[in-house]
Amino acid sequence: MQEQLTIFFSPLAVSSALGCNAVPELRLYAVFDSLTALAYCSIALSLVYFTRQGSHRRIFRVFAVVFFVWGAAKLTEVWTLWHSIYWLSVTLKATSALISLLLAAVALALMPKALAESGFNQREKFQQQSLKQVEENQHQHDIEKGELGKQLSDFYASDTIVDRALALNSLNQQLEKEIADRQRIEEKLQLTQFAIDRSADAIFWIGPDGKFLYVNDAACTSLAYSAAELLSMTVHDINPDFPQTAWSLHWKVLKRCGSVNIEVHHLTKYGRIFPVEITINHLEFNGKEYQCAFARDISERKRIEATLREREEEFRSLVSSIPGAVYRCSAAGRSSLTFISSGIEAISGYPAANFMQKPVQAFPSIVHPDDAEYIETIIDRAIKTKQPYIIEYRLIHCDGNVRWVAEKGQALFNADGEVLSLNGAIFDMTERKAAEDALRLSEAIANNRTQQLEIALKELRETQAHLIHTEKMSSLGQMVAGVAHEINNPVSFIYGNISYATQYIRDLLQLVELYQKHYPQPVVEIQQCIDNIDLEFMTEDLLKILSSMKMGADRIREIVLSLRNFSRLDDSVKKLTNLHEGIDNTLLILHNKLRARGDYPEIKIIKDYGQLPLIECYAGQLNQVFMNLLSNSIDALEDACNQKRRSAAGGDDWKPTISIRTEALNENSICIRIADNAIGMTEDVRSRLFDPFFTTKPMGKGTGLGLAISYRIVAEKHAGALSCRSTVGEGTEFAIEIPL
Repeated sequence: MQEQLTIFFSPLAVSSALGCNAVPELRLYAVFDSLTALAYCSIALSLVYFTRQGSHRRIFRVFAVVFFVWGAAKLTEVWTLWHSIYWLSVTLKATSALISLLLAAVALALMPKALAESGFNQREKFQQQSLKQVEENQHQHDIEKGELGKQLSDFYASDTIVDRALALNSLNQQLEKEIADRQRIEEKLQLTQFAIDRSADAIFWIGPDGKFLYVNDAACTSLAYSAAELLSMTVHDINPDFPQTAWSLHWKVLKRCGSVNIEVHHLTKYGRIFPVEITINHLEFNGKEYQCAFARDISERKRIEATLREREEEFRSLVSSIPGAVYRCSAAGRSSLTFISSGIEAISGYPAANFMQKPVQAFPSIVHPDDAEYIETIIDRAIKTKQPYIIEYRLIHCDGNVRWVAEKGQALFNADGEVLSLNGAIFDMTERKAAEDALRLSEAIANNRTQQLEIALKELRETQAHLIHTEKMSSLGQMVAGVAHEINNPVSFIYGNISYATQYIRDLLQLVELYQKHYPQPVVEIQQCIDNIDLEFMTEDLLKILSSMKMGADRIREIVLSLRNFSRLDDSVKKLTNLHEGIDNTLLILHNKLRARGDYPEIKIIKDYGQLPLIECYAGQLNQVFMNLLSNSIDALEDACNQKRRSAAGGDDWKPTISIRTEALNENSICIRIADNAIGMTEDVRSRLFDPFFTTKPMGKGTGLGLAISYRIVAEKHAGALSCRSTVGEGTEFAIEIPL
């Protein structure tokens, strides 16, 4: 072997390295050439067969590669004739032989597929049979070696090469599928075993004798035993609550039930006892019976339950001391109470247990029927708005009496906005309701007495105002009548003699003119007197003075007549009266307040008189109404003038005006409207305008009786109506409606 390696790596040419008798050295050449020849023969046979059966592109590609390798090898042999390197020549031949063998194997592998093209009908029939066989094998996970050997024997018994190749391919696919299925099942088993071993719960497989057949890691950890130690123990060694004598009965009962869930205690290796919750299943496998137990340590849960029980006892103790009933109900409503305190018994007479889950009676059954719909409406609205609710309603006591209760509660919601429960409290308020009813009754009695007192006070005020008005009007009428009578005599004397005095003066002046005409040159003394008295001026002015005196006398006579007409002391009965004359007489009396004076401009009077018939009325009283309304309008215009003057705007375009308009509304009534363009009044002032003694004027300027008396005169004496319409900043209008 050492000699062969020396020759292999020798740099000498092959011809020089090998002699004529060097037969052993030619063995490598012979082996490699033989392998190459075998490959070429296989390819040649394939080419001959494919030429006879048909063509295939991949086969021709293989042939092209093979012939290319063969050509390269031949070229290398030619090259080594002149450059003979033994190891290089041997390596090239070995590589050429290896590639040829690989390509031959590829060609043989492609042969079944190429052969399938020649027998299409036979292959289709065989494929259908193979598919049917594969479908049947899909339902079988284990295939016996005998069946597989039979199929192999059938394969060797095939008549043709094509049938054998296709059968072999089908068997290979079926075998690979079954192997893959077995691998998947094994992976699932391994995964299941891994999950069981890593489970947080302790898992035990137990035999009929109570011994452990399998334990997982959690069981070993919880009990502080190793797996080997547990597999040598029984259930009774770790469960002090389970006596051995009960095992046979337990096995039979569990076999009949199939599964059971219990709470027991486990004992660790070091003597610690802890509670567990066990789910035990009775199973049968391969004709044998087992019990599979899943144990979970519930020490923490037991501790929490104990804490909750303590808290619940504290809560119940706290709730029982509340003067009322505390409740909780599910999302279904108050018909399904999950808790209600014992205080409900003092309110309704029924024990709290009657209203709990699976109740003897539903809580809404003791609610007064008239209040049920109202309660549901309030609670539904509170749930929709997510706000607390407060309700007062009636409950029917077990003795049949009706008791009032007040309920306050609120709904609890989860993260999705769904109702979890309704929590609230119910308090007995029957005594409070009785006290409230008594208080309301006393308040009603007091209010009734107050109203009676107010009516009496109002009547007293009206009577007082009427008496004051009657006395005032009586005194005023007597005074006016006396003044008018006293003035009338001297005025009549003056008025009657003015005409005579005027005539006498004219005669004397005519005589003076005649003297001046016939005696143009008077004596010095007369001439001096004429100059001193300014005879010419006196002649012209004397007649003017007499004319002015006559106008003044006429004015005094008119005023006296107006005073007599205004007072009307003889108006004890209704008489047909011209209202326009009454309005004009009133304006004549108020003439001094209407004209311009000092800083106040003249108040313009606009008359719009309609065609009014004679009205049957108390003329003097209606004149008093006109006087009150016009006086108030004049005062309002004076206030408006002061405000306009003080304002920044100045109010230059504003002119104080009073409008008087009369009209016939229909055949049965007339209307007199008195309006001004003052500052108006607010609604609060307008609503109290006709109340006795109510006034907005300063102290000493108004008594607050004028409009109240006017309203009484129009409404009571004449069966009419006195109304007011006012707009702040624009003015006020009074309307007097009087039936014919």
